[in-house]
Amino acid sequence: MTLTDADFLPGSPEARASALVQLATISPLLGYLKARSYDVDQLMEAQGLTLKAAKDPSRLVQAEVVYRLLESTARAIGDPWLGVHVGEQLDLQAWPITQDALKGGETLGQILTGLVLSTGKFTASARHRLEIGPAQSSYCVERTFRPRQVPLQNIGFTFATFLRILDLLDDTRATGDVVLETPSALALPLGYRGLDIRETGSPVQVIRFPSQLLRSRAVNRLARIPATEALLERPSLTRAIAAVAPEMLNRHEDNLRQAVAEAIGLAPAELEAGLSVLGTSLASELRRARLALACDALKTTDTPITDIAAQLGFSAAGNFSRFFKSTTGETPRAYRQRLRRVQTGKR
Repeated sequence: MTLTDADFLPGSPEARASALVQLATISPLLGYLKARSYDVDQLMEAQGLTLKAAKDPSRLVQAEVVYRLLESTARAIGDPWLGVHVGEQLDLQAWPITQDALKGGETLGQILTGLVLSTGKFTASARHRLEIGPAQSSYCVERTFRPRQVPLQNIGFTFATFLRILDLLDDTRATGDVVLETPSALALPLGYRGLDIRETGSPVQVIRFPSQLLRSRAVNRLARIPATEALLERPSLTRAIAAVAPEMLNRHEDNLRQAVAEAIGLAPAELEAGLSVLGTSLASELRRARLALACDALKTTDTPITDIAAQLGFSAAGNFSRFFKSTTGETPRAYRQRLRRVQTGKR
């Protein structure tokens, strides 16, 4: 049974609003394209993205933004299995998700356990789980929402990355009895690596392998590089808003609701639905972001208060002062002076 785009109709607005991913996780794709002299800026801009945003670990987007980028890039460069090819070239020690997973152990069981734990830090768009049986075990990837189209390149990338991990093992027969259960056979080249590939029509992606491999050790590995611990909390809609707020407020957008939703990759209604589930609103989150940005600017820069007010979207410095005082109990000037007295006293 072939899974078609019709089987991936959009899920609820709340599900889509919670299915976020760190945009920086597309680094393997960017590296692959750059090494082959493709115009990465142009390919990104075609999807309304920038390289600057892709390098910012705080930037979160709806997962379908990444899926759409992969599919459009595959079409643009004429590679129907781009995801597979990117996964095959992946530097496991450099990509944040696998880097974080690899630091936790030497055996396949330890590495896969680390992978389950690691993915949740970088994406909330899919649930990874490891199921262990006496003879056969499975690594499963189930998306938390239904994309508008079958994410073929993402499926292919996930399979290729898993096989790269198996290639680390000291058991030369590691992939001999592996079964790939794919939502769509179009995600993989015909006869890929001589493996048993089964098209299930299920949205769940499964890799089945002999349980004895869980004890196999990874060999010929580079020295471990500790993964950064910064920004590894589970992706959330409030974090996504905080990341794009400086850009939105600085541009003085007329329709902040529309601008913020587009920056994250959601429809305005999906943005509101997701925030409602969290018991908050866009106005509350932007107010929180404005205050955090204001405090940081007053504390760490000499930027005039009138300029800070403009950068945060206030039409007049007086409006900014009233907002700041109503929240902190101090005027911006008094806040800055107090902090400087404290800093001078420390010196």
